Amino acid sequence: MKKYLLLAFMLVMTMSLAAQTYNNPRQNSNNKRFKCIKVERTSKSTILYMKYTMPEGVSSWSMIEAYPTLTDEATGKKYQAKNALNFQWGKKYSSTATYKIEFPPLPKNTSVVTFREKAGVQNPFIISNIALPIQQQKTSTSTKQNNKSNSNNNGKTIIINVN
Repeated sequence: MKKYLLLAFMLVMTMSLAAQTYNNPRQNSNNKRFKCIKVERTSKSTILYMKYTMPEGVSSWSMIEAYPTLTDEATGKKYQAKNALNFQWGKKYSSTATYKIEFPPLPKNTSVVTFREKAGVQNPFIISNIALPIQQQKTSTSTKQNNKSNSNNNGKTIIINVN
């Protein structure tokens, strides 16, 4: 039983190290029908899931022009979209649509970004202050005082992990 629990724990830890997913991050959109519903961060890419909710009883459409950008609010650095993963750039969608957009990987310390449709688009979609929580890293502390007070009878030292 212990082996299965250990295996399951290791599998979960491996998956959590591979990608970080943020559902419904804090944000400010210039269009109440358009919002970021999820962000996935891996070492190879950042994927934004954007949703446009079509108004009821109104003939309307939505589309995203090619290559929007993400801007790191702390540094001002811009990242241009690499791929439209489940739609076509510039194609009009006449129903509620989810846009899955791939960007380059963001630095691990990036915590707030702004999505903006490419320059020159009339009434571009802009979602500012998209919050990306930074995963806190555990640090280990080991001082001579701790080592002395935390040594057992065999002389082994216990290292204390501080969150």
